[in-house]
Amino acid sequence: MSDIGKLPIGVFDSGVGGLTVVRALMERLPLENIIYFGDTARVPYGVKSVATIEHFTGQITDHLLNQGVKMLIIACNTMAAVASGVVRQKAGAVPVLDVIEAGAGAAVVESRTRAIGVIATPTTINSNAYARRMHALDPQVRVYSQACPLFVPLVEEGWLEHEVTRLTAQEYLKPVLAENVDTLVLGCTHYPLIKPLLQAVVGSSVRLVDSAITVAEQAARTLNELGIANPGDTLSTYRYTVTDIPLRFQTIGERFLGRSLGIVEKLDW
Repeated sequence: MSDIGKLPIGVFDSGVGGLTVVRALMERLPLENIIYFGDTARVPYGVKSVATIEHFTGQITDHLLNQGVKMLIIACNTMAAVASGVVRQKAGAVPVLDVIEAGAGAAVVESRTRAIGVIATPTTINSNAYARRMHALDPQVRVYSQACPLFVPLVEEGWLEHEVTRLTAQEYLKPVLAENVDTLVLGCTHYPLIKPLLQAVVGSSVRLVDSAITVAEQAARTLNELGIANPGDTLSTYRYTVTDIPLRFQTIGERFLGRSLGIVEKLDW
């Protein structure tokens, strides 16, 4: 079992955003080895058809399974919303976690009034995946969703505390806050970088659910339950694989990760 424990966790995303999940895993599970895959050549996924997203997601899943991972984490909300079934089918006995399931579960536990807000990209909101999972856990929950398409470019621009970002957040969150939600799910892996700004906009009475942190907690529980946590007798390793290395990837990636990326491998399909 210790040999399985030393195998890496595979984390994947359509681009760079899933590095917030890697960051949360590093902080929660510092002994674990991690392989990150970002499909930077084909991002964004949000504008593509379900069939295309499923095909791309299947390719990435096969690649990571061939690397010998002990767990897969879908760090992309779009992939989780429309292609998690493909990943689980291919993974077989390898446990699969995803940010939507983790975030939805944490929100249902956190909320006291059963009024929950979800902010995400238009594709994730239109999929209704968060609301469906929350209602499956608690039919009494009321979910108020809001697409926030400008947040991703603002975060990638580095405008994390900018007045433009604050004003944009106020506009987006007006209809959600009007419903008196007590919990707000950050349904995109870019959003944790503006968490302090969002908390200031919604006020201290609204709990923010960060899917990156919740999926890292779920990973810790699952590894322990299955007895496949890394015993940690060697230094943990981190590998980053992308399908294209755009000029700004290093800068944006290190902002998301909160540390140096080191060597980034480029995979040609």
